[in-house]
Amino acid sequence: MPLIAMFNSFCQLVTRKVQCLYSLSKWTVILSLVVLSASCSSREPPDAKLNLNVQPAGRPGLYSLTGTTNLPNQSQITVAAIRYLRPEDQQWMSSESKTIYSILDRQVVRVEDGQWQATLNLWQIAPDGRFREAWQLERSSLEASLQPGNEVSFVATFDPNGQLPTAEQQEVKTPELQGSLVRFNNEGDPYVKTSQTLRVPLPTGRKPPPTVKPEDINWGWGKRYEIPPQPPAPKNIPVETFKTEQTNSPLSPSEFMR
Repeated sequence: MPLIAMFNSFCQLVTRKVQCLYSLSKWTVILSLVVLSASCSSREPPDAKLNLNVQPAGRPGLYSLTGTTNLPNQSQITVAAIRYLRPEDQQWMSSESKTIYSILDRQVVRVEDGQWQATLNLWQIAPDGRFREAWQLERSSLEASLQPGNEVSFVATFDPNGQLPTAEQQEVKTPELQGSLVRFNNEGDPYVKTSQTLRVPLPTGRKPPPTVKPEDINWGWGKRYEIPPQPPAPKNIPVETFKTEQTNSPLSPSEFMR
């Protein structure tokens, strides 16, 4: 009897151990699935990518900008060419000097299948026909003469708060922005920015000045303040003579009133 009782006790102990191991393995599997599901659901979004490549586009002053991105399709990207300026009596990188720059050209493009492209024209034609940048055309209105930098910064920016609906009036869904390209404005709103700097000389050369048309003056009204002179009156106007049939003959009977 003691042997049988000991054997039964041993069997019960083994059975409890097996049940305990089964229960532990079951909970282990459940916990593993919960952790895996939580890790998948809380996975962070990928870093925002916005690549930029700038190349001359055939003629002086014209540049082609291309790039790739992982931003949503139809996202709007603003590209611009910027030249930094400084007053001639100040040094570059001075802590007391204010940042002065001129936007030579700007364009807004949309992302198509992860790619985008734009063409910027840095040169304009002055009234005398010379090629000039935007700040050179306005230099006479500046208080001090400016010294331009030797380089031009080509900047591509994605601002989620400035997105406009597509042609189909669909709003672009912007993902959460993070990564090394993310910046923050004064209000704390994020945006994506990338840039490339090239050494770009100032414009040279000229072409025949454009012909000024009346619609190019006074916002299309022309010189409204000028009254065109009236043509001079012709001289030696012949006096038209009127023919009358006057006579002193006596009235005929048909001319009398009846």
